[in-house]
Amino acid sequence: MVLVRNFRGSDSALARNQFVKRSSKRKKVDIKRIATISLVTVVAVGVVYGVYSHLPFVKVNKAIAAGNMYSKNEDYEAAISSYNTAIEIDDGAVEAYNNMAGAYLSIDDSESAKKILFDGWQNTDNTDLLNNYHTVILNDAVTEINRGNGSIDTLLSILPVLEADNTNSQAIEILDAAFSRCFANESTDADMFFRGESKGSTCSFAKYEELVNRLLAVYTATPSDELSELIKKFAIPATDSFTIDYSDALKYGELLQSVVSGVGSNASIDSMFNCFNNAQEVQGLFSQIFEQLDIGNVDELRDFIVSDEYVSYRDIFLNDQETPQENTTYISISREAMILNLKDGNWSYRFLSFDENPESTGVITVWANYFEDDGVQRNSISYEPGAINGNIYPHTKYSVTYLKSYITSGNSTKVAQMNYRLSTLITDEEGNMTETVVGDWGGANEWIMDIETIESRIRA
Repeated sequence: MVLVRNFRGSDSALARNQFVKRSSKRKKVDIKRIATISLVTVVAVGVVYGVYSHLPFVKVNKAIAAGNMYSKNEDYEAAISSYNTAIEIDDGAVEAYNNMAGAYLSIDDSESAKKILFDGWQNTDNTDLLNNYHTVILNDAVTEINRGNGSIDTLLSILPVLEADNTNSQAIEILDAAFSRCFANESTDADMFFRGESKGSTCSFAKYEELVNRLLAVYTATPSDELSELIKKFAIPATDSFTIDYSDALKYGELLQSVVSGVGSNASIDSMFNCFNNAQEVQGLFSQIFEQLDIGNVDELRDFIVSDEYVSYRDIFLNDQETPQENTTYISISREAMILNLKDGNWSYRFLSFDENPESTGVITVWANYFEDDGVQRNSISYEPGAINGNIYPHTKYSVTYLKSYITSGNSTKVAQMNYRLSTLITDEEGNMTETVVGDWGGANEWIMDIETIESRIRA
């Protein structure tokens, strides 16, 4: 029994030893497996991470995050570079466009901010980017106006906002508020308003015409009372006086007609429109005589100053009749430009005189002064030819008068009759003047005398 027990005991010990060996062996196998699995897992995770980290959206997010960190640290150049990297990977990354624009604005580069927002909107069709683009435009305009630098270009810069969103109340409000201030900067003098580009002005009639026409187009797309009133306001420059080339005046008349047809009229528009219409009528009256004077036919003035058309025109000023043309004693007619003036809510105009525009191709001056001989009103007119090869000297002024005066006939007989008198005044560059007078000009008893002789006889 003891042996059995001992055997059994030995047997049990042997069994236990074998179990321990088997258990140890199993543990060694499991560790290897675990190690292998762990290694595979690490590798797999690494591969997955590597693949994941190279996914475009991950790279975009990392670039944006880096840009945000740079912006937070005020390293805006680095931020812009990071946002640009994000956009290069994905041109639909809206956040990158917005944040990049913000970085540009932080370094006062609004032009780049506007460009990136606009590009972003085109690439993504995201309305937030478009709205932000418009906001930067409006903010820039307000900044310029508040600085006193607003101009017609500032007004034009606002229009894209209104054209993209024709109900944008902010754009309408800023345009309305900017109108007077921007034009005040342009009109330092009457001649600078529409004709001062050569002198550094940013304004021109072409820009002004564009401004009004684009506003009309916006109104046509979406009519509103606010736009209608804004267009009527913009139809007349915010100034009391301005000069405009006559060729542009014709276009201006057409522009006002478009305004009236599109949104209606008001007293100021009607007044301005009457000026341009009247100017065309006056130019038509003098067009043929200008053609003759241009080729040196001064003789044609004789018939012209006794024509019914001329006398009727002269009598408007002589009798102080109502007219949009400024009522003065000497009325200049020229073809290059006209000046418009606002007084008591009404516009009036005049054509530029030779002194106001020495580059003129020729100026006619109508004399509307009372001067009667035996109850007969004189008809008088002057003409100053244009400069020759750009040189206005010697400057010649012809004055023709149809009057009742004594002429010498036959045996020195003095006869009072209607006749023409021609005065020719020549001024040199030093201001010296030489004048000759022809009595009974073109008549049978024509005589010529210089003004000094005439004056000496008068004194005698």
